[in-house]
Amino acid sequence: MGHHRNFALLGPLHYRRLLAILALLLAGFGWMFARLHEIQVARHREFVARARQYSTTTRVLEARRGEIRDRNGVTLAISSPVKEVYLDPALCSNRVDQAAVIVGKLLDIPPASLATKIRATLKAADRGVAPARRALLLRKNVPLNQWNASTSSMGSQTFGFPDPAPTPAQRDELSRLRRNLLFARDRQQRLYPWGESLCQLLGFMGTSANAIGSSGVRGLELACDQILAGRDGLLVSQQDVAGNELPARRTRLEQPIDGNHVVLTIDLRIQQIVEQEIASARVKYEAKNVSAIVMDPATGEILALASSPGFNPQQPGAAPEPWRNRAFTDMVEPGSIMKFITLAAALEERVTTLDSTIDCEGGSCVINNVPVRDHGSHRLLTVRQSFAKSSNIAFAKLGVSLGPDRLYRAFTNFGLARKTGTAFANETPGLMSPPREWSTMTLTRAAFGQGVSVSQLQMAAAMSVIANEGRLMQPRLVARIESPQGQVLRLFGPRLVRSAVSPGTARQVKEALITVVSPGGTGALAALDDYTVAAKTGTAQKANARGYLADLYYSSMLGFFPADNPRVVISVALDEPRNGYYAGTVAAPVFRAIAERIAEPLQIAPDKIIPAPANPSFARATPPKPSPARSAAFRRPGAPQGPTPVLAINFER
Repeated sequence: MGHHRNFALLGPLHYRRLLAILALLLAGFGWMFARLHEIQVARHREFVARARQYSTTTRVLEARRGEIRDRNGVTLAISSPVKEVYLDPALCSNRVDQAAVIVGKLLDIPPASLATKIRATLKAADRGVAPARRALLLRKNVPLNQWNASTSSMGSQTFGFPDPAPTPAQRDELSRLRRNLLFARDRQQRLYPWGESLCQLLGFMGTSANAIGSSGVRGLELACDQILAGRDGLLVSQQDVAGNELPARRTRLEQPIDGNHVVLTIDLRIQQIVEQEIASARVKYEAKNVSAIVMDPATGEILALASSPGFNPQQPGAAPEPWRNRAFTDMVEPGSIMKFITLAAALEERVTTLDSTIDCEGGSCVINNVPVRDHGSHRLLTVRQSFAKSSNIAFAKLGVSLGPDRLYRAFTNFGLARKTGTAFANETPGLMSPPREWSTMTLTRAAFGQGVSVSQLQMAAAMSVIANEGRLMQPRLVARIESPQGQVLRLFGPRLVRSAVSPGTARQVKEALITVVSPGGTGALAALDDYTVAAKTGTAQKANARGYLADLYYSSMLGFFPADNPRVVISVALDEPRNGYYAGTVAAPVFRAIAERIAEPLQIAPDKIIPAPANPSFARATPPKPSPARSAAFRRPGAPQGPTPVLAINFER
């Protein structure tokens, strides 16, 4: 009765309230169930993907780039592990100034500049201009010791909090700042231990196309990029709320494959001698630039190749002019050094002999209505004498006797008008019109090195033909490719291109080349005390589309020593020298200086017979005459035997 009495006391208003509360409860539970259905069923995949976006980490494991070494194993380019340091702007949003002061001091960044960058990033995220970023790049190529010191120092920073922080919330915030404000990614820095040495040959690195790591931009770093680069790995894993990877939750791991090493034919000892001499010559003769090549004529190996001025490959700058390896890329009119090829063609085709006479007509003549002039006044000269005195008239007449087809064939047989095939990007083939287009003007000028364009490397390889008994060898920069473990993967031995002239013709041209360096020859200043030198000078007036330019010259000297057993070919070129310009006075002394200094490290035995002094105990022994076996084999003892593959690399990009 009491219970019924209590219910009876409830009026309609109370029932309505109870029903409203019940309806609200049912609606709330209904909304919760609907929301759970949306999250767990309808949009399950979407939310899982979002969760993985923040809990999954994907990192590229950068492969270590291979080294570049010289022929003796000296490292010329190497990759060193460094850190790429980032800051999380969201963590320091209410303590920007304090964070900027601390981090700036650790990483040598001006605090005011750093604070401005942090605020700009936060504002951009707040306005929706850019997504909220947890990574503000601070510095690249941070050495490991500096990064370790920075992370250690971060553990003791207070960021403006009292020490110790009075509240749990402040302690948590301080802990997050210390542990997570800075983080880093593993990267590599390409180092060139010898500074500017070999800068144009090695080239330098730049940011790769995928913005991860770096790739070759110039030189051998570009030409051999696929060999050196290796293959990057990949790591996919989960991370905790602090951004630390959870190794137990890794879903994918591909280890990187390090790049292979490239071993060059370059000898750093010879390279540095050449670089020192051409740098000195550029200052002495006030030249725009000076370049030089030293190569082995029997194998085609390039022992040194340099151009001055150079640049720092660590910081190459923005101006491309010093980047050019002029010996490979520049087309030049060779001038009188071309005459040794014209002479070889005339002797090979039996148009003349060294003792035949030519009327040089007092230094000026007209051939088929084409005027030809000499720099001196000569009458009857033997071919040998005209070569030593570098008579344009004599060689113009030899060119006419040969005709366009035979002279052009000689040029191409010596390797001109086409790339040498050396492993180097942007090598020029030169410029030479086909013989059917040659006029008398073209023919006479080509015979003494005008109207055709070649590279310095092409001419050095051509001179190697004379030093190597008429055989043209392919110039080589890469000796072998080694795995990261040191295993030889590919070996590139000497490669015979063709026999350009007969051994007899090569010996006769060598005789003529020796006269150039004899007293009265144009290259007398290149003569050596202990060695017989065979060489040719060339002083070419520079030209543009409108014609030849006054007072601008390309002065060069090209030759080899010892003459009877050639060990090295040396090419020296001075572009636009101002303090003198005749090759015999500016290029010949540089040739001599290089030859004198490289003879000792290459252990080249003297070939001149020195008269014994009065005291026989000081007499110098005359070296035995070399065996012809070396020339016949095209290689020195220890050189690779058997077939020699051609280096197959994509040189152009």
